[in-house]
Amino acid sequence: MEVLLSGLNTYLGRRAMGNLARENFNVHGIVRDIKLFNSTMVEESTAVVQEVDLLRKGDKFEQFKIKNGLELAIFITHIPSLGEYVNLNLEIITLKNFIQLIRRNNCQRIIYIARLIDKPFIHHIEKVLESSGLTFTLILKNLAIGKGSVLDKYMHQLINGKFLAYNKSFADIKFNPISALDLLRWIYNVDWNKNFKNQLIEIGGPQTITIQEMFRLYKKTLYPQASVKSFKIPGLIIRLFFKNIYNIQKEDQSEFMRLMKKEYPIDNSTWKKTMVFSFTPLEQVIRIDQ
Repeated sequence: MEVLLSGLNTYLGRRAMGNLARENFNVHGIVRDIKLFNSTMVEESTAVVQEVDLLRKGDKFEQFKIKNGLELAIFITHIPSLGEYVNLNLEIITLKNFIQLIRRNNCQRIIYIARLIDKPFIHHIEKVLESSGLTFTLILKNLAIGKGSVLDKYMHQLINGKFLAYNKSFADIKFNPISALDLLRWIYNVDWNKNFKNQLIEIGGPQTITIQEMFRLYKKTLYPQASVKSFKIPGLIIRLFFKNIYNIQKEDQSEFMRLMKKEYPIDNSTWKKTMVFSFTPLEQVIRIDQ
C-alpha cells in the first residue's frame, strides 16, 4: 500500500516517519523544508521524504507524483489549535491543497488526525472533507506519549527538580495517554478500505490515569531512587514557580497546561466493535520508548 503523510513537523508526524513504514506499507512524506525537518528528527527515517509546500504550492507541488498512485493519505493537523481563526483558515487552505494533491495521485481515502483540544472545532474540517467527495475518517486522540513527547519531557523535568509544586485541580485531571507507537501500529492494522468510512473516531490509551498518577508512574519506572517532595501551590503562581525552579520555559508550560485542560478519558469500545487491538501497558511504554 502506498501511503502519503503530511504534518511531519508534529510529534506524531516525526514518529510516523521513523516507525509507520512496513514491508507492505510504503510511506511517503511531504514537508515544506527538508533541512528543518531532518534537524528535528531523533530517530532514523524509514520513509521517503519530499519537499512540497502545501500552502504556497509552486513547481514542486505541481510536479509531485507517486509512481504507483496512492491508496491512503494521512493528514496530521498542522497548527497548534483549530480554535484560533487565523490558524483554522491556514489549516483549511492547507488541507484543501493536500486533497488536490492526492486526487492527482488517484487517492480516494484520507485520514485526518487531530487532538482532543480540537474537538469543538472539528466540524469545520468535517465540512471540507465531506465536500471533497473522498472517503474520510476523522480521528481525535488523547495525548501521545513516548520518546520526545511533550508529556515525556515534562515528567523528566519535574522528577529531576527534586521538589514538586502542584495545583490539585490540575493534578487530578484524568486522561488516557496513548503510546505514539501504539497509535501508529493501530493505523497500520486498520483495514481502511472497509472500516470507519466517513466517521469520527476517538482513540485513547489502555488506562485512565490522573496527571499526578502519571508522575508517580514515571518516577517508579525510571527514577525509583529519586527523592521528590511535593507540596500544593496556588494555581495563579504555578507557572512562575515552574519556570524559575524547573527551568521549564513559559511556552512549554503553557502548551502542556493548554493540552491537559482539554484532555478526558476516552472510551475505545466504539471502534473495538470493528477490530481487535491490544495496547502496550503504560509502564512498559515509559520504560522502553525513551
